[in-house]
Amino acid sequence: MDLARQLKQGQNSGSILLGQRQTMSACSKGDAKLVLVAANCPETYISDLAERHPDVPVHRVEMVNRQLGAACAKPFPVSALCILDPGQSDLLTLAHNV
Repeated sequence: MDLARQLKQGQNSGSILLGQRQTMSACSKGDAKLVLVAANCPETYISDLAERHPDVPVHRVEMVNRQLGAACAKPFPVSALCILDPGQSDLLTLAHNV
């Protein structure tokens, strides 16, 4: 799967939130269907997320935060994002791997 292409498609046709705070907030509200974290996302954040919201699948991608930000067409690093609505993308097929 070309993750950058799927992220672009998801942003255009669905709803994706970027950033650790927005991701945690969406998980708290029960809106997040999947969380993607960068390879260099802090372990404390990932463990806190998994502890508070064990029902939300978390997938660690092989990109570091700068690459994930670029894949989302953003000029800044993105260490975490959540999928609220995948739109026409296949992002929800990513397996829980954290």
